[in-house]
Amino acid sequence: MSAGGHDDVLAAEVLTALAAWQIPIVQFNGMVAERVGMGWTDLQALYVLANHGPATPTDLARRVNLTTGSASRMIDRLERAGFVRRVPDRQDRRRVLIEPLPAAVARVGSFYDQLNELHRHDLADMTHDELRTLARFMKAAAASTEAAIRSL
Repeated sequence: MSAGGHDDVLAAEVLTALAAWQIPIVQFNGMVAERVGMGWTDLQALYVLANHGPATPTDLARRVNLTTGSASRMIDRLERAGFVRRVPDRQDRRRVLIEPLPAAVARVGSFYDQLNELHRHDLADMTHDELRTLARFMKAAAASTEAAIRSL
């Protein structure tokens, strides 16, 4: 055991497996983006909106790591293609929110149905404690990755 209480060899194995999984995930997302006629960053933006709710253009730009000018062009593309719409913010009518269109989210989401079913199968034989540990790691890894992005 290391000083942090983790087996260094097993931790390295987990990180290697995670890195190996990231490659096909990126490839899969790229294929989905291509199939629905959008770029990779546009797909990320739709994911952010579908999973975190409507956002101001500035917030959306920050979440997908774009300048506000690039995000504005991306929002225009997504709106023209029927993936999002601009709506007034109910809290502050001077602001505009970008919200995903449910039919578009369902259409794009349908490409993930088979993959999600395969992942459910992958998780099926794990215990409650294993799943809880895996979920805790994935949440921490997401936060750490976002912190690393901000530091770049």
